[in-house]
Amino acid sequence: MPDARPHLGDAHNFGRRVTRKGGRIWKPRTVFWEWLLLAADSPLRRFLSETAERDGLGAEAFGFLPDLKFSSPRARDGGEVEAVTLEPLPLPSPEQRRELARIVGRSLALWSFLGVADLHWENLVLGVDSRGKVVFAPLDIEMILADLSLPTETKLLPDADPEYAAICRHAAGVRRVLPYLGKPVDPADLVAMASAYRGTLIFLERHARKIADVFASLPELGEMPIRVCLRGTDEYVRARSDASSLWPPLLDAETEQLARGDIPYFFQLYGRRGIHWFGNQELSRLERLPLEGDVPQLDPVLQVSRGFRSPSRAKLREDGLFTVLGAFDHGSFAGKHEADGLAVTFRKRALVVHLADGEELESRRNLSAFVGSVYLPCRCGEVLSVFVPEVTACEAQTR
Repeated sequence: MPDARPHLGDAHNFGRRVTRKGGRIWKPRTVFWEWLLLAADSPLRRFLSETAERDGLGAEAFGFLPDLKFSSPRARDGGEVEAVTLEPLPLPSPEQRRELARIVGRSLALWSFLGVADLHWENLVLGVDSRGKVVFAPLDIEMILADLSLPTETKLLPDADPEYAAICRHAAGVRRVLPYLGKPVDPADLVAMASAYRGTLIFLERHARKIADVFASLPELGEMPIRVCLRGTDEYVRARSDASSLWPPLLDAETEQLARGDIPYFFQLYGRRGIHWFGNQELSRLERLPLEGDVPQLDPVLQVSRGFRSPSRAKLREDGLFTVLGAFDHGSFAGKHEADGLAVTFRKRALVVHLADGEELESRRNLSAFVGSVYLPCRCGEVLSVFVPEVTACEAQTR
């Protein structure tokens, strides 16, 4: 079931828009990062598949990623990708539900490890491909190689920031699976999800140096834009009628792009300083925000030279595990539940994780300071279709 919309995004970079023609999607920016992760013949996908099979994780450990065909994936100013064609996921049996929970866990681990962000619910497809494989993957990959310390930073799980908590809970990418996993999920399925998250992260950390080497071998690594979002699209839309309502005020570079009808588009180039934007119609001239002063600054990125090692990795593995549990926790969960070599005891005020080697990890059960609950009273966006509807109205807000 393809997405039939002819225009699939906002105008950026001198009026360029994502467009559909036949079974192809043209994107007015590089599709390099999508190719690296959504094409089975890319060097990264080949490495992950071959290494997972040798290492015991399984050849299909990353089978939830699609195999898409790309044109001009190494161009900086635009490229084509075949349209995603999936069938809706049927209501699962208990065994299929358990496997879907594992897919969610592996997905959370992969995107967190690679520093991929902006994985909100509208950016994710869920369905079955022609091979009969479940696909749960993003349509767009523009933000990558961020040094993340929690899976909430991918936007798959809801961030607990009080300023954005309500938006983050609605937009969390994992809400796509709730019609299949349930509200709440079965606690044993949640344990399987957590086990898959931990096991996949350990696998990725074990091979971090070689994964970094794959990136280092790409001649285009430092030339392909990695998107930087200075503020949300909704703020830019509001600025068109009342720019004075925004805080912080618009930068000159934002005002310039809005004046020509674009939603401002900024990016960084790996290994270079500063936040850039395109300064001419041909996209051949790069402009850059000041490096110092009261201007946005770049967040840390993963370093190829360090083999993707980072102090944040331990937090991603340990605190991230409890973040996954906290996002799907429910007041009805009690007692000890086991799945896939992991056990979790849900106490009244604590979560206790029992690892296969006998080690125990414990956290307070109320983790609302770190992650929001995925369970909302509404069901907006919790659809059985491959794509989220173009327009979704929250039933809880219209009553």
